Amino acid sequence: MSKRLKRLSYTLIAIVMGAASLWTVAAIRAGNFHTDREVFASLPGESSMEEFSKNKKFIEVETWRVAYIDEGEGEPVILLHGCPFHAYEWRDVIPRLTKHYRVIAPDLLGLGDTVVRLSDDYRLPNQMKMVVGLMDKLGIVKARIVGHDHGGATAQLMMKYYPDRIHSLVLTNAEAYDQWPSAPEITYLKSITNSIRSPVFRTAIGFTAVQRDVFSVAVHNQKVLTDEVLAAYVRPHIASSTRWLRLRQFYHWQLDREHNLETLRAVDGMRRFNRPTLLLWGRQDTNFGPAIAERLAQDIPGFVRLEWLENSAHMPMQEEPEAYAEALLRFFAEDSTVKTGQPK
Repeated sequence: MSKRLKRLSYTLIAIVMGAASLWTVAAIRAGNFHTDREVFASLPGESSMEEFSKNKKFIEVETWRVAYIDEGEGEPVILLHGCPFHAYEWRDVIPRLTKHYRVIAPDLLGLGDTVVRLSDDYRLPNQMKMVVGLMDKLGIVKARIVGHDHGGATAQLMMKYYPDRIHSLVLTNAEAYDQWPSAPEITYLKSITNSIRSPVFRTAIGFTAVQRDVFSVAVHNQKVLTDEVLAAYVRPHIASSTRWLRLRQFYHWQLDREHNLETLRAVDGMRRFNRPTLLLWGRQDTNFGPAIAERLAQDIPGFVRLEWLENSAHMPMQEEPEAYAEALLRFFAEDSTVKTGQPK
């Protein structure tokens, strides 16, 4: 072997070993070698929390310690966020609602700061169980429910199994039928759940430019994705290796066809649900677009109207919070008197 070929071979070996070492470090940080499934994925009051999340309270519900915002006085409104977000997505809507209502915004299981074990089940039936259990713990018999994305899917199960706990309902760009996860997000979900690619993705998502690229699928106007906003959305997932493992498990279930069918199985209950229902939808959404909203309008006998947020994509509460909150307040002001259709 010539000296030149030897040098090339040594260089390639060094590159491979270096890449392997970097991947191993990333894999450790991503929890690839973590074996204790009974460990808690997070703890309350972690120092990395943004100011909004430092106001979260914690309450024991079943086997979980649920993180939630509880502000204002009056009749209760429960805001259920989407994935991979947390109650922070409602930060600009909550102050507008608390002038008139008591607003409760929990972090769903497997997301945000709600404390779960890695062995826990974060699928939709347990999301519903958590929300109803939280209502019980807080002494809330019935509430106005606002559900976005995965929170909207959770609300659909409540429409079937706990309709009497819902005073009125608002669905926003929600997972529905068997139409989730959406095409734009599947690539990211597969990267996060893949044991080889996941450590690389976790490392990359620590950079603001990558965060902006990932979350751009959720908004029409990327200017709303400030560095502060992106950091708040990413923080609950990368603050520790166990939090990242929790996200991986959550997304494994997002990709599970049997789990996807939970909302399809809820359709018969939806077709009997005659409580006042508003569909408040970002028209520019490429994840769960207008066709889903229009289909829901046909299937829900309590449907009152469909309102479009014309300049929003998947997250109108992020892009047009004032218009979003005003639409909620208008609907809440009339939802005790409006007449709805009969169960189908």
